[in-house]
Amino acid sequence: MNKPIAVFDAGLGSYAIVEAIRKAYPQQDIIYFADRRSFPYGAKTTGQLKTIIEKSINFLLERGASFIVLASNAPSITVLDKIKNNKVIGIYPPLKDVINDKKKNTLIIGAKVMIESPELQNYIKREVGDSYKQFHVENASSLIQLIESGAFINNIEETEKTIKNFIDNCENKFGKLDSITLSSTHLPWLSSYFEKIIPQTKLYDPADSLVKSIKPYTSVGEEKIHSIISESEKYPAKEFLKILDILKIKLDYEII
Repeated sequence: MNKPIAVFDAGLGSYAIVEAIRKAYPQQDIIYFADRRSFPYGAKTTGQLKTIIEKSINFLLERGASFIVLASNAPSITVLDKIKNNKVIGIYPPLKDVINDKKKNTLIIGAKVMIESPELQNYIKREVGDSYKQFHVENASSLIQLIESGAFINNIEETEKTIKNFIDNCENKFGKLDSITLSSTHLPWLSSYFEKIIPQTKLYDPADSLVKSIKPYTSVGEEKIHSIISESEKYPAKEFLKILDILKIKLDYEII
């Protein structure tokens, strides 16, 4: 592999980023690290996340990564600015795009640790200034679980019901939504459901701006993707591979 870019998080979400990078830069070599041993990021404390992210970054640099994408909104928001490494980029809610599109009532959904963090509120105010009041936040752990369990493929009826109830509850609290940022890399897997349930609401995928921002770090390689899957007794790699198989995702992988 020639100057591979590494993409990692603890779950399935980051694979969508791998696919987006491959589509935009087809000759780029990629290391995909699914750190199932650290799953789930969203339920960790910020201290735990910082330790996990630093360890993963060092591991990927040792494996030859020339640049690293932390493909998870939660640690990108809460701990990445505390880790001083210019070879790493995170993924963030694209709030300026929302403002540029003149949306007025926006829901930010993501993992619990991000949604409940003061860092997210600081990020919102830093990005949009006086417009921060139009942004509402909600823990979407119940939706993230739909992806991790494979229910979004295996049980369409349950998935639709869960998402509809989630949206109804949010609109009861915040009013009619005109925009939603899918601020966990898992959530874009549910885009077709959102489009069916709330067709007038614009969805924002943070991956779009991320893929553009890494262009200076790309290179011409061998068009290879090498996958590394870590596992624990609670989260064995074979269960993760079952979900990939359902999605018809075939990987050249190693298990650590």
